[in-house]
Amino acid sequence: MKKTVTIALASLLAVSPVAGIAYAQDTTTGVAADTMSTNSITADKVSVVTIPSLEADESQRSEADRLSMKSKDPAALEKAQADLQADPALAQILTSQNVQLENVVEIKTAADGGKIVYVK
Repeated sequence: MKKTVTIALASLLAVSPVAGIAYAQDTTTGVAADTMSTNSITADKVSVVTIPSLEADESQRSEADRLSMKSKDPAALEKAQADLQADPALAQILTSQNVQLENVVEIKTAADGGKIVYVK
């Protein structure tokens, strides 16, 4: 019985579309080695969004309201400042873009690994 079950499982794995297929991946394309090792971020991967610009767009009204309320919450602002202190490269990029760091309300990581920074 044990031998029959083993043969049946081996047969299922052999005909499975993912069985034994390995793809070589080139780890040097798309992401620089520096980014891979240090998780540093570049200026082109940082988007700064102001709350007033969201308020002007009717489709973004709920997001603007949420961020506006968050900008009045000391605990939320403290978390945003802690996130900035944990990522000095991001803080340097924001400073170079003339963003006042004390106005940062929230930092999100985008799908491509970049950062979206919301400021009041």
